[in-house]
Amino acid sequence: MSLHILDSSIYGKGFASARIRSLFEEENILQDWLDFEVALAEVQAELGLVPAEAAREIRAKGDTTHVKLARVAEIYDKTMLSSVAMIRAFKEACAGGAGEYLHLGATTQDIFDTTLARRLGRTLDMFMEDLGEIRASLNRLADAHRRTLMPGITHGQQALPVSFGFVAAIWSDMLRKHIERMAEARKRICVGTVSGAVGNFASFAFLLGDQAQEMQDKVLARFGLASPPISVQPQIERWTEFLQLLALMSVSFEKIADEIFLFQRNEFSLLEEPFDTAHQISSSTMPQKRNPNRCEMIKALAKKVRSNCAGFSDIYMREMRDHSPFYMEDFMIPETALLASTILEQAKFVLAGLKVKADNMRRNLDLTEGALLTEALMLALAKKTGRKETGFALVHQAAMESFEQGEPFADYAAGLASIREHMEEDEIRAVLDPANYMGLNDRLIDTVIKG
Repeated sequence: MSLHILDSSIYGKGFASARIRSLFEEENILQDWLDFEVALAEVQAELGLVPAEAAREIRAKGDTTHVKLARVAEIYDKTMLSSVAMIRAFKEACAGGAGEYLHLGATTQDIFDTTLARRLGRTLDMFMEDLGEIRASLNRLADAHRRTLMPGITHGQQALPVSFGFVAAIWSDMLRKHIERMAEARKRICVGTVSGAVGNFASFAFLLGDQAQEMQDKVLARFGLASPPISVQPQIERWTEFLQLLALMSVSFEKIADEIFLFQRNEFSLLEEPFDTAHQISSSTMPQKRNPNRCEMIKALAKKVRSNCAGFSDIYMREMRDHSPFYMEDFMIPETALLASTILEQAKFVLAGLKVKADNMRRNLDLTEGALLTEALMLALAKKTGRKETGFALVHQAAMESFEQGEPFADYAAGLASIREHMEEDEIRAVLDPANYMGLNDRLIDTVIKG
């Protein structure tokens, strides 16, 4: 029986990609632990501490076909320590006494921190790949709609004309920075530990002398991880940073989803997330509904990702080690990674098939009947007269009067003597054409696409 929506028979398939799920499935986590013990034994054999034949046997039995998850769980019921349960089950699987050499000098946190760091590194790699795919969709939208004009909104009100391509390019640039953050943070997150009970190599120095750190370097190299300059066992900020990366990413995707959500409203109908007309249902009672379900899902999960990050940011490792943070790791890190993966999967689908309604964008752009270009007219008057504030006052007066009298601004301004004193009607109407006030639209879009 599933207790979490991520594992629900009804809803579960809608959450997270299969490859991210596989990283955090219990049997694969057990395999990670076994991989650590194999690597440790093999490196120790290279350094003359473990017999070569024992290392070979440990390698041969170091997978979940030999070390069964059920047996580990059975032993855990008695020991109440999962690392020991794994080691004992592994020992049982090994022939010829090879199991006696398992976990020699190591501590539980060496296993868990190192394997978690590898999982998070792989997760970041997958997320960066997903972000790159989403950026490609956004860059295509930016290029295709560089001249699809729409209102630029500030404070919930139409401000100046922009293109939807410009908006898509802004979204793309947001995601570029998340890729950069993840790539840069790997050097802090992808760090392991093979340094013993309190992290000072006491056991390994006793067994190997000056080769203790060399042993750590070699084990961690097999996991694609860096070696720290001193113990990272009491330092869990790298896990917090991983979650903070996901929290930052969630903000960007919530913004994108919320803007699509708002622009899909019937009153605007500027954008629409993909909808399977033949099969998808949005209401049990209103057959006409085409709800932005995926964007709503992104918005909800983004809040949960940030909530998890906030909770995890409130903990630390007491002294050299205490168990409290481990429970938080076990609950929050897998869940948050799976929720972030779901956000990325939904965003990939939405943005690859986003419907852009150019005609409706233009209609919305023209709602204010020229008032959207008051800044352009004010600046034109300033160039003509050399008096910016005077130009502002004239245009402000015209804008307020035309609004209150219910007249189109373009017509009102073109007939106003105080403005016509400086500009001809055709000049005024040309200034009030949105296509003539797009700034560096194309150059900025190209910079993002090429970046």
